[in-house]
Amino acid sequence: MRLEVELIDGGGAGPAPDLPPIRLKPRQRGLDRFELSVLGAFAAVSVFVLALDLWRVAFDGAIWTGTDGIYIVDQLQYLAWIRDASHHLLVSNLYVLRDTPADYFQPAVVISGGLTALGIPAWVALLLWKPVAVVAFFFGVRAYARRSLAGLWPRRAALVLALFFGSFTIVDGDVGVLGDLFPGFLSWGYVFGLLALAAMVWALVVYDDARGNGRRLWLPGALGALATLLHPWNGELLIGLVLTAEVVMLARGRYTRDDLRLTAATLIGTGVPLVYYAILGKVDINWKLAQIASKHAFPFWEIMLAIAPLLLPAIVAYRTRPKTFLAAATRMWPLAACAIFLLSGTSLGATPLHAFQGITVPLAVLAVEGVQLLGWQRLRRPVLVGALAVALFTIPATGTELGIAHNLAAPTLDNANFITRDERSALNYLAHAKIPGAVMTEPYLGAAVPGKTGRRTYVGDCLWSEPNCWGLTLLTQGLFGGRLGPTAARGLVVSSKVRFVLADCNTTADMRKLLGPIIRAAHDFGCAAVYEVE
Repeated sequence: MRLEVELIDGGGAGPAPDLPPIRLKPRQRGLDRFELSVLGAFAAVSVFVLALDLWRVAFDGAIWTGTDGIYIVDQLQYLAWIRDASHHLLVSNLYVLRDTPADYFQPAVVISGGLTALGIPAWVALLLWKPVAVVAFFFGVRAYARRSLAGLWPRRAALVLALFFGSFTIVDGDVGVLGDLFPGFLSWGYVFGLLALAAMVWALVVYDDARGNGRRLWLPGALGALATLLHPWNGELLIGLVLTAEVVMLARGRYTRDDLRLTAATLIGTGVPLVYYAILGKVDINWKLAQIASKHAFPFWEIMLAIAPLLLPAIVAYRTRPKTFLAAATRMWPLAACAIFLLSGTSLGATPLHAFQGITVPLAVLAVEGVQLLGWQRLRRPVLVGALAVALFTIPATGTELGIAHNLAAPTLDNANFITRDERSALNYLAHAKIPGAVMTEPYLGAAVPGKTGRRTYVGDCLWSEPNCWGLTLLTQGLFGGRLGPTAARGLVVSSKVRFVLADCNTTADMRKLLGPIIRAAHDFGCAAVYEVE
């Protein structure tokens, strides 16, 4: 074949007329069928618990409180924040009877609060973030994999592993899985965490892009600020990744003065909200008490056992030196997560398992790189073998996660995910009653009171009903269980200064007889009742 190029007037006339036209295939930017299927599968996992709840409402007649998760007290906390933000913009703590400052700013809660102020139920305003978080995280991981790996199937393998990887480990002495390591778990009621993770992943991608073209230097910091405000652990991690990755690039002579502006803008944007959280924990006793209450220890080896199938091939990838910022950040991510895990176990942090949320993203990329370095392509049918390996470390664990969610989301006693029709009527009465005042009820129902009624509760969430949450719990259980005499019961109610006592359908005490003269009005709703007290 002969190829001729004529240069006429600087080549402006185009190719020679006797040559066939050259058609360049446009670069594909949209989703291909495989990616669309992966997005559909991730979306299906994300709505699994919600679908279970709606099924029980439609076919079992269950009375649902609008929560979308398996650890209901956290979702009820978000509903309380949204309900309070609908009145004050900033959020106060409604899980105690004392006055608390409205000083918590969280952008997604503020937006949901605005929608609630316009008449949209708080639970709907919360659920609206699910598709946003799912789509943002999927495309963030897709962009991360595309920028980190070359080749169609390596990118596909990393995408699937990052979204669905799960491995079995020992949890409380039994074989199980760790929900925080499974991105789909975050979509079950923890959409703020998933959205923060998406913002952090995108911040790394656009940082790498800005580093190369010098444009939109402000964007990584803006995304970092969003991630931090939504979930401060992601802000801590992002700062650690930027610093350590740029140190690596500096050591390799790939850091210039122009990069300094980008680094500074990103660190400042991400760090300012962290300073805000630090101040909040110092000046607001509610946040300090919540931090103390949330402290717990978690065995590090259980996490390492869970991620071992990705970690082992990922270690091989550390043999190669990173040539880009994103490659360096990918290698630093597991190390930074371990550092934040250890920091969270000290007096400076809490809930250490949060440090490993999103860990499948870097490990999936590194594991694919490591397998390629081990000569995966020399296998007889590398694509088939790779597909089977990916299926082995995604499908069984995903099935186990869904099974656990199915069991934990089922209606159970003393769980406000589903309540009785009469209890719902009592909560609706409190939501619309003109008389102000706080509520005393059983702790499980107390967790729902702020989000459903906008009122303060005597006890409800042992992260926020502090101090002495367990002592308050025992007192209320003794009251409604009939273990307190009339004098003690009346003294408890009067001294607490609550305005309403809500007896749920499990109350065994005769509340009219028990509270007697301090009752100003009684409102019966079948098996539930609301007593207005002095």
